[in-house]
Amino acid sequence: MDEKLQTDVGELIPVATFQKSGLWDKKMVPVWMNAKCLLMTVSQECVVNFLVSTRHTYVAQNTLAVVQVMYGVDDTYISVRYHYLIPKSHELILLNLKYKKTEDNRLNIYIESNDPVVSILSASDFSRLELKNEIITELPQDAIDAVEV
Repeated sequence: MDEKLQTDVGELIPVATFQKSGLWDKKMVPVWMNAKCLLMTVSQECVVNFLVSTRHTYVAQNTLAVVQVMYGVDDTYISVRYHYLIPKSHELILLNLKYKKTEDNRLNIYIESNDPVVSILSASDFSRLELKNEIITELPQDAIDAVEV
């Protein structure tokens, strides 16, 4: 294969890195989040599945959890659940997930964790999902705890 053709074909091959998403939706690229933040906003009729991992290096027992956020056709169908794939095994490790419905019928998802990295696995409709990563000083008092399953 000649050099020009090799270069042209090589540029067409999708490569996903932290800087370049390849053919992925940008929302699916792993994102380093603030330790305490408004993580995302989800609109009605959307299901989002994502991973949360801690990436700190001062404790060898990091954790990994899969999270599912479901906001159905009305308030009856709201669910925010998580399950540890690698269990929390050290008292210094923190994973606190909360959610709160907004006045404009969306769900705000909040996280408090040690150096979290979030990787979106799937979403039923990416147009109904907005990643925020907005630093907050305190989690809202009226936010509801996500359920561990």
